[in-house]
Amino acid sequence: MRIHFLLVKDLFKGGGIETYTRGVARRLVRRGHEVTVYSTGGDKHSLSAWEGIKIVWLPKITPYWAEKFCGAIMAAYMECTTDSPDVVHLHSVAAGSMAAILRHRRALCVVQMHGVEWKRSRWGTVARYALKAMEQCSLAYGHAFTAVSKTQCEYYFDCYGVRCEYIPTAVELKERASPRLILDLKLRPGEYFLFAARLVPEKGAQYLIPAFRRLRTNHRLAIAGEAAHSDAYRRHLTELAGGDKRIVFLGDVRGRLLDELFSNAAAFVLPSEIEGLSIGLIEAMSYGLPCVASDIPENREVIADAGLLFRNKDIDDLERALNLTIAAKKEGADIGEKARSRVKDLFCWELVVDRLEDLYTRASSVRNTVSSEKAPRTVSSENLSGRRPEDPRPRSTGAGGD
Repeated sequence: MRIHFLLVKDLFKGGGIETYTRGVARRLVRRGHEVTVYSTGGDKHSLSAWEGIKIVWLPKITPYWAEKFCGAIMAAYMECTTDSPDVVHLHSVAAGSMAAILRHRRALCVVQMHGVEWKRSRWGTVARYALKAMEQCSLAYGHAFTAVSKTQCEYYFDCYGVRCEYIPTAVELKERASPRLILDLKLRPGEYFLFAARLVPEKGAQYLIPAFRRLRTNHRLAIAGEAAHSDAYRRHLTELAGGDKRIVFLGDVRGRLLDELFSNAAAFVLPSEIEGLSIGLIEAMSYGLPCVASDIPENREVIADAGLLFRNKDIDDLERALNLTIAAKKEGADIGEKARSRVKDLFCWELVVDRLEDLYTRASSVRNTVSSEKAPRTVSSENLSGRRPEDPRPRSTGAGGD
């Protein structure tokens, strides 16, 4: 198949969707598919191909909140001027809304949801209305749908009657890296908590810092991540830290240092208010690292009984969970190994790609039986999902939670 992915923000530097696209696309190429990825953030030095993937670079758009939608428009225009691929894989609602145009190019439009975008706390009222409209357009005009969490599958069925295939994200199992670079940061193995995520309010660092400061411990708190578009939030976190020397802000961390941080922490902490499905949480578990996370449905899906949950946005309960983690060091090691086994069984790249290939094939087969369309119609229905329209349960074709 010829498969085109729309749209990522800097394929090699971005986080969740970009990590997912790199992981899936390279494996599809190895299976004999022709893969093209549209990405913003390119310049004259950017690679035009990587591991067999063709990359179409688009300029970085400012302001940041317009980048995905404007990039999606440019990518859709380019798609309309070239030979149509077999599958256009549209990431989230900005690109998904382009299905209204691309479905007429004879390509199968597969819309993948990575979260309920309009619910994210970073957006104001106007942006929320715009994202909700994109969500509605994506679900009206896409041919087939998938989401990375069961919670999202249930949301889209309850709100729109649209059935999404459950196909989660994945990570590679990592071997632990011995401490070297972290020692220069005065971080001792087993004696620091790790937060690694974008510094945006929805990731919940504003709950973690006050909870940590209450602890009577020599453990430290390492915060890895950058606030690319929110200097005010970054200053707010600094104020919350209050000069506590146990707290260190590391900025954007990659490569060997990131491996060491995951490998040697006492625990990984994710106090997020909302998630699609956290690649960071799954990655921490892949290292056999004990994890403490907010009890939102998406985090419960990932952790199940292989980690410690606390009440979302509850600083007191987060403090309790951190103290329990320090006190139960031996039990934490056992939980970490259980978490690693869970990742191996449920969040494996090969399983994810198997299910995507299956979705592409089944959706293409169903769509080919439809010779003409006078109104928007999807193939993510009874003949694709294998369930009756009145059955509200999403069909789980991914390797997901319990």
